Amino acid sequence: IREGRENHAFPFPWSEKSRIGLFATLSRVITRNPDPHVVPGGFRVPTRCLEGVPVADTSMTRILIVDDEENIRHLLRLAFEEEFEVVEAVDGLDAFEKAVRIKPHIILSDIMMPRLDGYGLYRKIKSRPETSAVPFVFLSAKKDVDERVVGLEMGVDDYITKPFSIKELKAKVRSITRKVTDLKELGSLEGLLKEVDLVDVIQLIDMGRKTGMLLLETPGGTGKVYFDKGGPIFAQTGAWNGVEAFNVMLSWRDGRFKLDQKALEIEGNIDPGSGQELLMEGVRLSDEMEEAIRELPPGDGPLFLSEKAAVDDEEMILLAAAFKGGSTVADALRLSGLPPYRFYPLVTAAVKKGLLSVQTETGRMTAFLRGVRAAIDKL
Repeated sequence: IREGRENHAFPFPWSEKSRIGLFATLSRVITRNPDPHVVPGGFRVPTRCLEGVPVADTSMTRILIVDDEENIRHLLRLAFEEEFEVVEAVDGLDAFEKAVRIKPHIILSDIMMPRLDGYGLYRKIKSRPETSAVPFVFLSAKKDVDERVVGLEMGVDDYITKPFSIKELKAKVRSITRKVTDLKELGSLEGLLKEVDLVDVIQLIDMGRKTGMLLLETPGGTGKVYFDKGGPIFAQTGAWNGVEAFNVMLSWRDGRFKLDQKALEIEGNIDPGSGQELLMEGVRLSDEMEEAIRELPPGDGPLFLSEKAAVDDEEMILLAAAFKGGSTVADALRLSGLPPYRFYPLVTAAVKKGLLSVQTETGRMTAFLRGVRAAIDKL
């Protein structure tokens, strides 16, 4: 572009701020020529610089950018063209036609557009077998939380509001496309949880719209999650079923996973279509659990329930019974029957309120004497 301006007298000054406008003007000059690769004077432009035309290098990841604002499209082209093959579309209908023809590896789409909006485009993309597995990201000026939830509940891979950070956007696109590559390399989707986080495994299943049973085998037990076209419909581990089981398994960090890709008939215990919302809530609960574990008193000694502890709800009743007479956290977890993502935050909160504590030697002796006195009184 610098060469074009210097050698062919393009009527605009060069500066970093003028790159978008320069590119737009250059694109218009190119499209008016019989040979779309040559501007007046013989200056050649690489194929990938042409608007809407796929690059010849098939080894590059192909990204389809959909926005009715030309400046946004060119800004995104400049951001991605060095490492991606960039194809542009001016609205949803244009994007759908190109997506069916060129099979992009990922789609970045605005929501509010003429002819066909982003929501309509997403539905059409997911309705076609040849494009249904393409990752889809919304770029929108709508910052309303409800709008974001609508997009995520539809199943989009991410929802990014304008104005956005180019650096962050590129990182997210790389992460999504890398997961798709991992899915292809994994093939049967089998591996170790310490190498591939369960959340990533579930997202890979969602991106690939896989159907089958995910078997999890860990030192603490086994679990099963059934998927239909990428969405979880059934979960079970130990005494927990449905959403509780799904949330329990999200915290597992050790063991093996394997997806058996078969069409299975099973009565679901998870609402179909709730996958993205369910995953987000499960991750939040898992993060809260891990934070609570970090805040527990050091050591693996027993905790004792305060005599002044008020037991006023079902979960606290279970917690009080588990720690009655003193118990280690691990033993109390087993005795309580509570799922770990609920148990640990409750224990940490009880410790902070002084309802649970590690007893000193004096405290243990006092408790012992009280027990002896109570036994004597019963005689």
